[in-house]
Amino acid sequence: MPLALLVCAAVTPFIVAGALAGSGNNEGSLGQAVDFSAAEEFEGFPGGEATSQTTSINRDAFSQPSGNLPFTSEFDFRIGNGIFRKLWISAPASTESSDGLGPLYNARACQRCHLKDGRGHPPDANWPEDDAVSMLMRLSIPPQTENEHQSLEDRTASSIAEPIYGGQLQDFAIQGLASEGHIEIAYEEVTITLGDGETVSLRKPAYSISEPAYGPLHPDTMMSPRIANQMIGLGLLDAIDEQDILTNADPEDADGDGISGRPNEVWNIEADAVSIGRFGWKAGQPTVRQQSAGAFLGDIGISSTLFPGGHGDCTTGQA
Repeated sequence: MPLALLVCAAVTPFIVAGALAGSGNNEGSLGQAVDFSAAEEFEGFPGGEATSQTTSINRDAFSQPSGNLPFTSEFDFRIGNGIFRKLWISAPASTESSDGLGPLYNARACQRCHLKDGRGHPPDANWPEDDAVSMLMRLSIPPQTENEHQSLEDRTASSIAEPIYGGQLQDFAIQGLASEGHIEIAYEEVTITLGDGETVSLRKPAYSISEPAYGPLHPDTMMSPRIANQMIGLGLLDAIDEQDILTNADPEDADGDGISGRPNEVWNIEADAVSIGRFGWKAGQPTVRQQSAGAFLGDIGISSTLFPGGHGDCTTGQA
């Protein structure tokens, strides 16, 4: 099985569940209702029949297969979960099935950021007191050339990477190499007055990069911090028909409800065309497969059939 398929296997059962969901008098738990004479058996659950029916709520609550996943498909889920939890090592190594880490990376395993398939958190302190293993810093600059302007216009690129450090800061490196640097957070206490007159004190973060190992960053570098998302329900989102999203977009708030939905258009590598983005903090990836393979490349440094060749997020400025 190609690597890009393996890294998706942990969430693929949710997609399978979307196709299987539904029973009774409607087209399906994820489909459009056609008969409202009686409630669906699973109507009260947030994911319909795909909602996990585990009897205990504990630290593994986000790590369960879909509630309607057939027993014969659970093998795929378990294999995918094993890949999700695997610790990768640098090459060459005695075990070829676990090597390929880096050379620069953010974590050695998917679960290091998405602990127990849940969301991450900001570091408790700056390096070296703590690391930002479940927090990612995106890096970009304004377009510098006509080609870069055009790539943003036609959606073949979602941003222009920082020329030396690439599209994200990688604060770990394999043996013998220097990591790119470290996320530095300085907090400012800000007093906010609530609607009822009560005042509260909040922390306002300011971000910078300490100890940049490969020279100064571009003077116009923009930084965008991202906390690792929780992993549940991705296949339910993937099961929504693209036309339904477009139909309900309402970018000019024509219905006057105060909501102006604007779908994000991104490049779909497999389709070689623009698609609707659904995954990531800013809906920057069109499919679970592309999201997973992109994270494998950028966060861990491992290429796949979807992102072949190269060395992760390294640039020509990083020999």
